[in-house]
Amino acid sequence: MVAETEPSNIETQFLLDALQRGHRTDGRGIYDYRTLKITGGSTSGLVTVQLGQTRVLARVSCTVTRPYPDRPTEGIVQFNAEMSSLCAPHVDHTMRSQEVTVTRMLERVLRQSRAIDTEALCIVAGHKVWTLRVDVHILDDAGNLVDAAAIAAICALRRFRRPDVTVDGETAVIHDVRDRNPVPLSIHHTPVCVSFAFFGAGELMVIDPSLLEEQARVSWFTVTLNAHKEVCALNKAGGVALTHEQIKRCVQVAVAKVEEINEKIQEAVNA
Repeated sequence: MVAETEPSNIETQFLLDALQRGHRTDGRGIYDYRTLKITGGSTSGLVTVQLGQTRVLARVSCTVTRPYPDRPTEGIVQFNAEMSSLCAPHVDHTMRSQEVTVTRMLERVLRQSRAIDTEALCIVAGHKVWTLRVDVHILDDAGNLVDAAAIAAICALRRFRRPDVTVDGETAVIHDVRDRNPVPLSIHHTPVCVSFAFFGAGELMVIDPSLLEEQARVSWFTVTLNAHKEVCALNKAGGVALTHEQIKRCVQVAVAKVEEINEKIQEAVNA
């Protein structure tokens, strides 16, 4: 039997009726974030994040490569998101678009915001640099993949340790981790995503949408902030326009949520 990929009209109307009364179908309040659990793996750079029933695993690896010709003193950071074929009923129809969406958001949030010090990844200018690869595996999709994937990726990067290197001229010696302690990455700041979903004509809003809410939404808005309350990125998708007041309200709510999430990220990194 083919699984339904969209909610029925009755489900959607029930969702909207509940939101108009200030309730959500999973029992949360409008501004309630689901329970966030961050678990570090047995190796550096391996992290599992669970946001409600959404589960994401992130793994960071590194190799030595040649730098890009136009950036000879900067290392390379690559992102890749993959969805398990069993992570949600709708995955057969939207898997590729979801993977692309998550990958592009990670690139914008972590690379374009200059969260990672790419110059610190340079070994020999113009010849050898570290290339970091961040693989995000989506294990269960119960909504709000972007937030969960971003948390998993930044946690994995902060927990990752690369091999130490000794450079003599243009010769570089990469030390085995058994001989010399590996080195943490240089991270400028920790960007955190907080996503909102809008319904109806845009007058109804929730934070951290569930899968059902994502399927019924008319637009969504993601605010990315760091611990210094600096806006790193804003991303809007969907056909309903947002007012200045709505955007301002989203940012205000996100500031409070980012502070809570950063505390859990710090606990996971120090664990």
